[in-house]
Amino acid sequence: MTTTSRSTTLIRQLPIQPRPRAGEGRTTFIERLATANYLKPSYLRSYLRDPDSPKTAPSWDRLAAVTGRDPVLLQEVLERRQCVECGRPLPIGDYLTARRRCSQACRQKSYRKRHPKPLKSVQNTNCRGCGKGLSYHRQPRQYCSHACRQLAYRTRMNAMSPPQIRAKSCQACETPLISGPTNKIYCSKRCARWAYINRRVIQGLPPLPQPAADIPRGIQPDCCVVCGTPLTRGAYGQVRLTCSGSCRAKRAYWRKKEKLTTTA
Repeated sequence: MTTTSRSTTLIRQLPIQPRPRAGEGRTTFIERLATANYLKPSYLRSYLRDPDSPKTAPSWDRLAAVTGRDPVLLQEVLERRQCVECGRPLPIGDYLTARRRCSQACRQKSYRKRHPKPLKSVQNTNCRGCGKGLSYHRQPRQYCSHACRQLAYRTRMNAMSPPQIRAKSCQACETPLISGPTNKIYCSKRCARWAYINRRVIQGLPPLPQPAADIPRGIQPDCCVVCGTPLTRGAYGQVRLTCSGSCRAKRAYWRKKEKLTTTA
């Protein structure tokens, strides 16, 4: 082999030449070259160093001389880095950290391999509340909806502390009263309304109070202006004219109809 450098003039080519691998690096290739020719890697590394500076790294010219290859091509092959995912050569550039993947797609592919999705369990595939089949993406589910979860929670709470039946009964229908406020005397709003109407009939009054025709502004009426249900001030002291949303809508409709009739 003819060389132009003084440091490579007397270097002979080694008999066994392993093929260099792309991206394996100079150190690994020297170790494989020494092992193939039955030499110590440390001896071959010291031999390939420049005689003028023996403490530096092995010279590319001397390494190319013992392998019989072009130093520029040999350096390009050994220092070429490939993507660990797809095998493509990595782009050359100055980066803060060493790149191992060529693109975002390869990084995502490697991440999915390191963190695979959990397999769907064959157990508890039906909702515990309604029995409907379940489908989930990552974490197993026990209920199909928030309503089923709440229903199951109330069922468990009732099983832990069942409602206590008191000794007294409803004054209207004589149904045993379930646990609740201590001053409770009716089992439902329907029984309370029936008892109120019955008391008014016994007293010789109309079943429900008749709403006043004209109510001064800022004065709380005794009953709903639509249906006659007894009224009290609101929780924060506001004046109430109707007992419910339906009565409020009826009153608004009547006022609008009256206004249209007056305008016409």
